[in-house]
Amino acid sequence: MLAVLFVLGESIINLPLKNANKLTFLGFIISLLLSLLVFYAVLRVDLLKYPVLFVALYTVGNTFITFLNFISKNLLTKTPNFFILTIFLIPLLYFCFKKQNEILNFSLISGLLCGGLIIFFFFATFKDFNFENIYIYSFPNIKNLFSQSIMYIKSVTLPISVLALYAKQIGASKKSAFGGVLVGNLFLLITIFNSILLFGTTFSGKLSYPYGSAISTVTFGNLFSRLDGFSYFIYFVAAVIKITVCIKVVKNILNKYTP
Repeated sequence: MLAVLFVLGESIINLPLKNANKLTFLGFIISLLLSLLVFYAVLRVDLLKYPVLFVALYTVGNTFITFLNFISKNLLTKTPNFFILTIFLIPLLYFCFKKQNEILNFSLISGLLCGGLIIFFFFATFKDFNFENIYIYSFPNIKNLFSQSIMYIKSVTLPISVLALYAKQIGASKKSAFGGVLVGNLFLLITIFNSILLFGTTFSGKLSYPYGSAISTVTFGNLFSRLDGFSYFIYFVAAVIKITVCIKVVKNILNKYTP
């Protein structure tokens, strides 16, 4: 479940990005296959831990900025960034100093809740889906497909290397970690589908936060209910876990070279 939350990370907040089109699904599949390859390579090749160190540092910054921007622009618009930063740093520092078992236990409970919410929102919006939004009627243009793959490779595939090294450092089961990567990508794909099947690729690409917008459309009968607040919990937990894992990886590498 930690692996699932790591894969969701900040990607669940803003994917698909603004250049998304009908090939975005194929682009995601390519990134998934590359993710599995990267995961396997980092487990097998010890020297890859050095470039992974830089990926971890980049991932910390990217996740942190994405989450902070979301909160400041979408939720606490009148709150100074300093206070938002403080609120986010407190639980983050808490987890960075907790023992591994406690982080895994938290990931198990919160991961199950996040997974349940993602499935619930998918079926709650199912009645409004238009599956023609993902139909591909001609052979994909290679250049176009590449552009669709890049956004997933940067935000999903590359950080998988950090997760693989983390699993290696803590002696986690390779099968469970590998399964977590697959399930995490599946849940991320569901959230992307949620936006595209509702709004289409073009309009989804114009939205700053597509998944939150999709959740906000959930209704029960004649009652309109804003349930996107539940997505904030998913964003928060996934971002905290992703950053925590990256910091742990960096710390474990540096500890070997410090007295």
